[in-house]
Amino acid sequence: MRVLITGATTSLGQALSDGLAQAHLLRLSDRDGLETQREFVPSELGHDESTGALVEDIEAIVHLAYAPRPGDSETEWLDHNSRRTYNLLWAAAEAGVKHVVVVSTLDLFAPYDSHLTVSENWKPLPSCDPAILGAHLCEFTAREFAHSRALPVTVVRLGHLVHAEEVEGQSYDPVWVDIDDAVRAIGNILDKITAERDRPYGVVHIQSDSPRARFSVAAAKSRLEFAPEQNFEANP
Repeated sequence: MRVLITGATTSLGQALSDGLAQAHLLRLSDRDGLETQREFVPSELGHDESTGALVEDIEAIVHLAYAPRPGDSETEWLDHNSRRTYNLLWAAAEAGVKHVVVVSTLDLFAPYDSHLTVSENWKPLPSCDPAILGAHLCEFTAREFAHSRALPVTVVRLGHLVHAEEVEGQSYDPVWVDIDDAVRAIGNILDKITAERDRPYGVVHIQSDSPRARFSVAAAKSRLEFAPEQNFEANP
């Protein structure tokens, strides 16, 4: 499958590029340049023909809407999650892209009491923090495209991305997810696109499967056969 990955210069973007390359033909994109042997197209995701060209011949998109960038201003962050996301989804709908995976964050549910096990059916509680508000706006935009039947969308809400070996010995964070587990979950979504064309919109939570985890991953385990390799049980 021909897959476009936005935010390709971020740590998650690079991990996705490495993890999906064997199964898919990738096109990478970001505002910044990237040294890579794979196809890379720089893009500001503007409302012009360049974004249309970016998605040409693409079958699926993995849009890293929530991919923190050091140095971005609040305005840039909100613009990426709202206007630029809208431009990308509009171009994708016009080009007949089969499916878009929008990467969001489980931090949208942080205000809920920590003893509650929050599932995909719960309502997000966004704050005015630009990163969190931006994720909420991005999800809202994606949902409107899906509900209008213009574009099938899956929203993936990730926990706090880490490399398991790098957090060994650190205080346990109940929202941790190993970045390799996140990549495998997104890969599973791409694998199931053909079989789930009747599903215009879906949401899935991805984090570790520890008994101390903050969020339930039951839906991901059932629908995506998500089997995280890291549960961080060794962390205090």
